[in-house]
Amino acid sequence: MPNPFNFNGGNSNILNIQQLYQMVMNSKNPMQLLEQMSANNPQLRQVVQTLKNGANPQSLFVELCKQRGVDPNAFLKSIQGKY
Repeated sequence: MPNPFNFNGGNSNILNIQQLYQMVMNSKNPMQLLEQMSANNPQLRQVVQTLKNGANPQSLFVELCKQRGVDPNAFLKSIQGKY
């Protein structure tokens, strides 16, 4: 399975992730947006369900990054355009 946090593999991946980040940040209801996006994405659905069950979003993000061998701070900088 490809790494969804692979932002070294090409510019188009990071541009798509940056667009998603902006959608979530500009959303009036980010959780509702994530739920809609997860309808067709089993991996995201699992994350959304974990959040709905009370998981701390920051802790979950850091844990998912660790599982994938990604530096959470570098990832955040990259999607915020702060290379």
